[in-house]
Formats: sequence, C-alpha cells, structure tokens
Amino acid sequence: MAVYPLNSKYLSREIKDQLSPGILSDVPLAPGLDGKEGGSYQFAGNIGSYIEFPNNGRLDVKHSITILCWVYPQTTGGPLFQYSGTDDWGVHMWIAEGKLFALFSRRNYKSTIYLFYNALALAFNQWHYVGCSYDFISGEANLWLNGESVVKMNIGKEIELATQDEVRIGAVHMEKR
Repeated sequence: MAVYPLNSKYLSREIKDQLSPGILSDVPLAPGLDGKEGGSYQFAGNIGSYIEFPNNGRLDVKHSITILCWVYPQTTGGPLFQYSGTDDWGVHMWIAEGKLFALFSRRNYKSTIYLFYNALALAFNQWHYVGCSYDFISGEANLWLNGESVVKMNIGKEIELATQDEVRIGAVHMEKR
C-alpha cells in the first residue's frame, strides 16, 4: 500500500508520491542506517514528537497487513506504529520494556492476542529491522526481528483489522488511555 522512506530525499512523502505526506511534529532529521546525515528521523520519546499519516481510506488495508521499519532504540519503550482514532487503538506495534510487541485489533477495536517477543531486549544505540504481519486467509500473525520471524501465532482467520484511522509513529494521541 505505501512505502515512506522518511529521509531527507523524501521527507514525509510516500515513495511513489501517491498518498498524503506525513505531518511532522518535533522530529529532526538524523543519521540513517548508513551513518549519513538525513537518513532517518529522530523521535524525542515524548507525546509531542511524532509523524502522523492521514488515512483518507488509502491506508485502510482491513485484511492482511505487514508493517516494517528500522529502529534505533535509545529508551526501553514507546510506540513505533499505531492506527489510532479518537477513543480507541487499532493495529499497533510498540517496544515495551525493551521488547517488541504487536496487537492486531479487530475492526470494532476489540483485542486479539498480543504477540510479544519475550527474549532479549532490543539493544540500545543499534539499528534493528523490525516488523509485524497478519494474514487474513491463514490467520497467522508474526513478529519479525532483523529479517527472522521470532514469534508466530495463529490468532484467527478472517479477522477484519482496525486500520481505518490515522497512523501515528513515535507517540500516541493525548486523548488515549
């Protein structure tokens, strides 16, 4: 559906420039994976530091989804990626207590089973390639770390996902729980 490189070349634009750009809030450009300036954005780890992507139905995948990103953790927790409406949280991937987790919320915002990577915490000040995925047909959900599936679980077939809201990375909405 969308690829957002989030670097100095594309800023917050989608790679094919077919979707609305993200809205930047207190996120300066920073060195990227290759160490070059402008290769990533740095999040302050507070409620005011985020990028929000308008959905307008174009990011509403509803059935199967894969979320992938590079992260450079400097704290033990926080939101990486989250669909979130005014009162409820949709599909999301976070770091909690240094460990990766994801939740594939149902369309009505009811929770499924959390996928939690309960092994080693993600190392600070080091790049990690993380992700999560859900397959509508098989019901299989995965957590990915550095290209390998580290948690795989069947959470149920044909779940319609809560992907109808805006997407925010780096922080949650103030109104949230």
